[in-house]
Amino acid sequence: MLIFLASSWSLLVPKFFRVHDYTHAGRIVEMAKALGDGHFPVRWTQNFGYGYGMPLFEFYGPLPFYIGAVLFWLGLSAVGSIKILYLIANAGTAWGGYLLGKRFYGRSGGLITAAALTLAPYRALNLFVRGALNETWAIMFFPWILLGVVQIFHREKRGWLLLTLSLTGLFLSHNIMTLLFLPVLVLFILGDLGQLIYRRVPELYRRTQFRWRNFSRMVGELIGGGLLAVGLSAFYLFPAYLEKNLTQVESVILSPYFDYRLHFLYIRQFFNPRWGFGGSGWSITDDISFFLGWGQWLAIGLFVILFLSKLWRRLRSKQLTLFSKREWSLLSLTGGLLIMTLYLSILKSQWAWDLLPIFKFVQFPWRWLGISVVFLALGLGGITWLVKKRLIRGYLSMVVVVLTVLGAVWYFRPEKYLADSNQFYYTDPSLIRRELSGILHDYVPVGVPIPPSVIPEELVINEVPTANGSFEVLADRTQEKLIRTNFTADTLLSLAVADYPGWRVEIDNQRWSRQLGENGNIELLVPAGKHVVTLRFLSTPIRQFADWASLAAGILLVFLLLPKNLPALSKEQKRKASQ
Repeated sequence: MLIFLASSWSLLVPKFFRVHDYTHAGRIVEMAKALGDGHFPVRWTQNFGYGYGMPLFEFYGPLPFYIGAVLFWLGLSAVGSIKILYLIANAGTAWGGYLLGKRFYGRSGGLITAAALTLAPYRALNLFVRGALNETWAIMFFPWILLGVVQIFHREKRGWLLLTLSLTGLFLSHNIMTLLFLPVLVLFILGDLGQLIYRRVPELYRRTQFRWRNFSRMVGELIGGGLLAVGLSAFYLFPAYLEKNLTQVESVILSPYFDYRLHFLYIRQFFNPRWGFGGSGWSITDDISFFLGWGQWLAIGLFVILFLSKLWRRLRSKQLTLFSKREWSLLSLTGGLLIMTLYLSILKSQWAWDLLPIFKFVQFPWRWLGISVVFLALGLGGITWLVKKRLIRGYLSMVVVVLTVLGAVWYFRPEKYLADSNQFYYTDPSLIRRELSGILHDYVPVGVPIPPSVIPEELVINEVPTANGSFEVLADRTQEKLIRTNFTADTLLSLAVADYPGWRVEIDNQRWSRQLGENGNIELLVPAGKHVVTLRFLSTPIRQFADWASLAAGILLVFLLLPKNLPALSKEQKRKASQ
């Protein structure tokens, strides 16, 4: 509770604050509207894209906003929904960190891991400076994923389920953090599996405890859990990676400011506690901090002192065994992954970034800190291995947790609170079109100018001469538009709908040709007479395949969760059942 409150106290007041990315309210409102219109899975948003719409949730992690939309439906304000999403991230991170640390070190080590992870200043940076909600959710899933892997290696029945669900949560939360974490996860799996085999090599030959059939079962659960997570997330993953060329996202995220070569860190920044609410810049001129944390550095110092003290005692007693094989292998694995991820965030690793072109989409090398803090926290739990007496371990964990709380609580706060949160957190459709669209235009369809010459307020943009007759908008839903026309002559309708694959135009249930307007929007020539014009957002072959893959994976998951060995009915029970 202390760890959670230290990370969340700034969210428990009525007012809210501005962050770099303050478009979350608009995302929640647009998600809620799309779901209310019957658009599922949600891909298109009606008011972003300057009122012409854009496929925001086809490319931007939708999971937090599905939950935010439900909260919004239940009566919470948009700002209240954002606060709950922040609190879920804090609670989920603390809980996952505790369970992961407890698995290796017991309750005392679990508390240290939970504190070091939840109160990492990088998480405060994401929450109260950048407003990186999706990245914060991705970090929340990291300890759960690692815990699922460990449970599989210990042959627990539901390890595969935890791995599947947590991986699915990561996939649906943040593309870039998924890209960074998956190679690290593979290294963790190989390292953990290697140390497991190393510790039990004699048993492989005796075939008593660790058998090859158990080994194959573990590998099968790892691969099966990963594939099932991909299947559950397919409705989002496949279109996100295969249809991104249909939007202007590359021209936005590859603009000069987002060049990764401008955002490398220097080692000294890990030690610099100076805090700021600005932006990332070249060299050490950042107006934001990448400090690893007072409590974290104090815990590292305490770890070194205890390690050297124990080493000295063992040398004096001529005992060369400092740690067991299990302890050495875990500390080596977490330490190695920590050093690797920290290294990839500093300027000396630019050669690796230059070799891998896909890294250019990461934009900020310091994003690796989101993974580094997990392994730093997990490694710090090993302090408890250096203390033999249980009571002293308990007091030690209390000291480390309190010091971590005292060193980090100041970071988990905003620069200032807003007198009126509606000043930035818009829910009005007109403000989303005019104000937020200029901030969030990454996924505007190709062909739509940024900004367009006209920002529409109605579905039909152009003025129809009264002499040509009249029209009536019957429905203006996110995924469907219906217009009843009664024209005396052929009339052009220019619609506030961006031309994007999936939109189908019909007149009287017959497919109709369309043309491109000056703002990349759909225009069509409606013939004279009474007609019903329909626009529907349908699936492309890629989206349709992805949706069916997710449905099949969902059905398979339900089947796997069904009880398999039902108790046999007695003769009396069968007789009653037949009656």
